[in-house]
Amino acid sequence: MRKFILTFIILLTFITTNCKKEKNKDLDLFLFLLLYNYLSTPSSSAACSLTGIPNDPFFSFQWHLLNDGSTSGSVVGEDIKASSAWNAGCKGTGVKIVTVDDGMDITHEDLSQNYDSSLNINFAGTSESLFFNTGSCSLSGAGCHGTSVSGIMSGRDSNNVGISGVAPRSKIGARNVLVNSTDSNASRAMSENSTNVWVSNNSWGAADDTGKLAASGSLWQSGISSGFLSGRNGKGSIFFWAAGNGGTLLQSSNTSGIVSSGKAPRDNSNHDGQANYHRAFAVAAVGNDGKRASYSEEGANLLVSAPSEGTSGVAITTTDVSTSGGYNRTGSSPNYANTNYTNTFNGTSAASPVAAGIGALILERNNSLTARDVRVILARGSRKNDSSDSDWITNGAGLNFNHKYGFGTVDASLALPLAQNWSLLGTEIVTSFLTGPTTNSNIPNNDQTGALNSLTVSNSGIGKIEFVEVSMTVTTGAIDDAGDLYVELISPAGTKARLAVPRICTSNSSITYCNDFTAWTFGATIFMDESADGTWQLRVADVCNKATSGSTSASYTCLATNRFSGDGSSYTFTTSRNTSNTAHTLSSWSMRVRGRAN
Repeated sequence: MRKFILTFIILLTFITTNCKKEKNKDLDLFLFLLLYNYLSTPSSSAACSLTGIPNDPFFSFQWHLLNDGSTSGSVVGEDIKASSAWNAGCKGTGVKIVTVDDGMDITHEDLSQNYDSSLNINFAGTSESLFFNTGSCSLSGAGCHGTSVSGIMSGRDSNNVGISGVAPRSKIGARNVLVNSTDSNASRAMSENSTNVWVSNNSWGAADDTGKLAASGSLWQSGISSGFLSGRNGKGSIFFWAAGNGGTLLQSSNTSGIVSSGKAPRDNSNHDGQANYHRAFAVAAVGNDGKRASYSEEGANLLVSAPSEGTSGVAITTTDVSTSGGYNRTGSSPNYANTNYTNTFNGTSAASPVAAGIGALILERNNSLTARDVRVILARGSRKNDSSDSDWITNGAGLNFNHKYGFGTVDASLALPLAQNWSLLGTEIVTSFLTGPTTNSNIPNNDQTGALNSLTVSNSGIGKIEFVEVSMTVTTGAIDDAGDLYVELISPAGTKARLAVPRICTSNSSITYCNDFTAWTFGATIFMDESADGTWQLRVADVCNKATSGSTSASYTCLATNRFSGDGSSYTFTTSRNTSNTAHTLSSWSMRVRGRAN
């Protein structure tokens, strides 16, 4: 409508000036060029019209937006380059975001101006509040977590209060699924009113620090697939997902001697059936030095990383439930005296909405993009942080990938220029689940070579991969443990995805069995843009050795080199479990590839 009005004004001026006896040719040319330039601007590019650095009083503490090196342990420039988008006029105008979480303070001074109630779903009941501004955050539906998440994405800028979000002019609503998190409700949170949902942030998922596999529900899978394919008028809603906070390595100092030497992994993001799903964008966390946050889970399923609290202990400054609610209830140092804000928000819960904010800016820059387009733009348009880390590889398509970071840290200065001039991806091609052979089904104990089986993909039509799924069943003896296993998938180009690494599983701080890989589906983004056709290899190895077979009190030594994740060459732990060195058996495996022709 605005384009029509401006066009009419220019044409009217052109006609009026040409009705005069003395025509101004220079003015005619100027009006013509102005009209031509305006009409030739792609309509797929939303109007980015606001510029500048915000005047919000806590902006100087928001190092994730602009890192000047002033916070403890920080490295100058380790941020998301938000100002490059803002100075280009993109602040999220017209983009609609939902916070799927425990609620949101809809009256907050830094959120109310951007609040859009039409995006809400209240799973506590229509008569209930989406937040409580009194009482503890432990109360169901208090809205503490969701309020802080929302501010990171959509906190209003330049209003002389509080903070700025990554996309500070976006609209935001809340879906408090965590107050009643059934599979059915989770599905609704993904799919309901999806026409109006551009970006969905999900800073929730499987329980952390267990090492256990946590499958996603079938209804949730249907819901997120519906939103991804049909949301936003068929272009797809974009779902950002916290990678998980169970990545802290176990060692003698934090296990009361259970781990006697070395450092042992526990959780991996590929153990979470939501974070590793092919319609979710898994986001890991980096600190203000650009390096992995110790809790952030690794995985071949990661798409990108984003800032959160790291080793320096400097967390994210964001909105908090107003008055006496929220995390900052007393206004005591080192938190802010203004209890409407907090400087303690952290985890991949904070990293995911930072990335979601970048997603919103991308869609403002070019609103014709599909959800699939945005995934590839993020993979190609992220920054190689912590460049000296030994886990960086270059895949067969020339993209950098790291199991700690995905394709790197989100960066507006790289992603938005890509989005502006982007050619839309072709139709998605999806193979069936292709069954792999189990010729080598025996997985020998304490043998890093393991069992290697190959599968040839031919005539798939996929010249550029977007996502790979691997389903696998490994059977174990009644007293054996799936935590022994290392699993990797090797592409025809030679790229190696670590799907599972040896790990320790715990329950109530005690060692317990790791559940079996029974029809478990892994996800992998690492093969992005490679060709699907050729020979794929699946390696499954048991790389742990139990010192006393059949004993109920024994020592395990597991390989933990960089090849298998973790620090050091190995780790040793003791267990009172009744376990043995019985060999595992690869019962079945299959893989499915998603991508496009070129």
